[in-house]
Amino acid sequence: MHEDTDVCSKPESMRTKHNALLVLLPVVAGWVGYYLGAMREMSVTYMPRGATVALDHLVSAESFSEVEHARAVLDALAVRYVENAQCLIAQEVMSRNANSGVRKPGAERPILAAIRMLDEAIPEFRGTGVELRLLRPLLLALKQERFHDRWLDVYLDALYLHPTHELVGVLADEAVAISQAAGREQELAVGFRCLSGIPLDLLAKSRIERAIVRLCIDASVVVNPCEHAT
Repeated sequence: MHEDTDVCSKPESMRTKHNALLVLLPVVAGWVGYYLGAMREMSVTYMPRGATVALDHLVSAESFSEVEHARAVLDALAVRYVENAQCLIAQEVMSRNANSGVRKPGAERPILAAIRMLDEAIPEFRGTGVELRLLRPLLLALKQERFHDRWLDVYLDALYLHPTHELVGVLADEAVAISQAAGREQELAVGFRCLSGIPLDLLAKSRIERAIVRLCIDASVVVNPCEHAT
């Protein structure tokens, strides 16, 4: 008799647990949906205006791990900053071509607005690697304004912090021309020679070697090429 009671009580217990799960599942699902929606809303809130890339098309929280989702959000934010900067630079170029000298008193020029925006944004991405995406439009804007010293500072920072990044090799020749305009060829040569002990891909290596030749600085001039890198 006692055994029959135990047998009958087990299905009843299972039904109770099943009913409890039916009540809890919608609550949990609703909380997860609210949390993911809040994350997307928070990301959009802090986006720059005028962006054309929709975050929801770049980020699908359901298909990423937490770390991957965070990375995707950073990438999307960087893309939006780059797009905004490119739009501002294009506005500046078009206004120059149209010889448009009419500007509101005190209004900031678009290209200077782009530089300021990127200067403020890059520190927020520091250490993620994503900040390198923002360097291209920043360097372009600095070159357009002939801010040679500032351009070279940004380039050398990238060279020392991210020596294997493609940006360093791609802009090597441009760095030579700007260093010559700024009278800082020696400083750039020191940076290039620091790359000699770092494995680079063949294309980047050939570009760096060609840039060193263009600088026309004898290797004997630099005794310890990395002593100024810190």
